[in-house]
Amino acid sequence: MTNYKICTLLIILYIPSLLLGQLEYLRLSPNQKITQRVGATDVEIEFSRPQMKGRQVFGGLVPYDNMWRTGANENTKITIDHRVKFGNTEVSEGTYALMTKPMKNNWEIYLYTDTNNFDIPDPIDGTKLIYLTTVQSYQLPEVEETLVINIYDITEHSASLGISWEKTGVKVPMTFYTREAMEKKIDAELKQNILDYSIAAAYYSERDMELEKAKKLQELSIELRDEPSPWAYHAYGKTLRKLGDMVSAKNALEYSLELSKESNNTYLIKENKRILKELKDK
Repeated sequence: MTNYKICTLLIILYIPSLLLGQLEYLRLSPNQKITQRVGATDVEIEFSRPQMKGRQVFGGLVPYDNMWRTGANENTKITIDHRVKFGNTEVSEGTYALMTKPMKNNWEIYLYTDTNNFDIPDPIDGTKLIYLTTVQSYQLPEVEETLVINIYDITEHSASLGISWEKTGVKVPMTFYTREAMEKKIDAELKQNILDYSIAAAYYSERDMELEKAKKLQELSIELRDEPSPWAYHAYGKTLRKLGDMVSAKNALEYSLELSKESNNTYLIKENKRILKELKDK
C-alpha cells in the first residue's frame, strides 16, 4: 500500500472519533440554570425541565402526597451565598436539593442537604431534610407545557421562589437579609485592600507628607485585620510620633513590642525598644 493510501485511510478512521468526542448527549429534559441577585444575595437554580407531552402531570406523572424531586434527572439545586428565610425557616448559605410534596390544594416545600442524588433518596435521611413551609397552590391562566422554576416578585429585601407546570403554580416567600449581606461583601472587599492601605500609608509616612492621611490609612488597615499585626502597629506608632502624638505613639509601639515578642520577631523587638527609648529620653 502506498504512503498516500495509508494517510488517506488513517484520516478516514480518525474523523469519526473526532466527531464522537464532540457530540453531547441530548437530554429529553433540557438543563436550565437561573441566576438572580436579590438585594446583595445571589441565588442560583439548576434543574432539568421535563415536558407534559400529553400526560397528566399532577395526580398522574407526579402523584399527590408523595415527595418529588421537582424536576428531572439530577436533583434540582438551589445555591444561596448568604442566609435566606424561606417562609418562616431560615437557611444558611450553601447548595441544597429542592424537594416538594404536591397535594391537591397545598404543597410542602423542602430542602435537602445532600445534592448528589438522581431521584428522591430511599430512604430519606431525616437529618438532612429541612422543612421550609406549606404553601397553597393556584391555577395558572394557561397551560405550562414545560416545568418552570424561577425567582419572582423581587424587591431589595424579598422575593418568591415560583414553581409552575401544567395548570398548577406555587410561590414560596423569601426574605433576604440585605443589609447584613451587603456589609459582609463590603468587609470581604475591603479586607482585600489591607495591603494597599499599608503600602499607601508607608508612601506618605516615610516621606513625611500627608501624615494625617497616612494615619487614617493605617487605622483602616488595623481595623480590617482578623488578627493584630505587630508591623501595622509599629508603622502606626511611627506615624503618630511624627504627628507629635507621643502618648498614642508610645501605646502603639508598646503593643507592637508585645505582639513582636509573641511571634518572636527579633527585628521588631529591637526596633520597638529603640524608638520607645528615644521617646522616654526626650
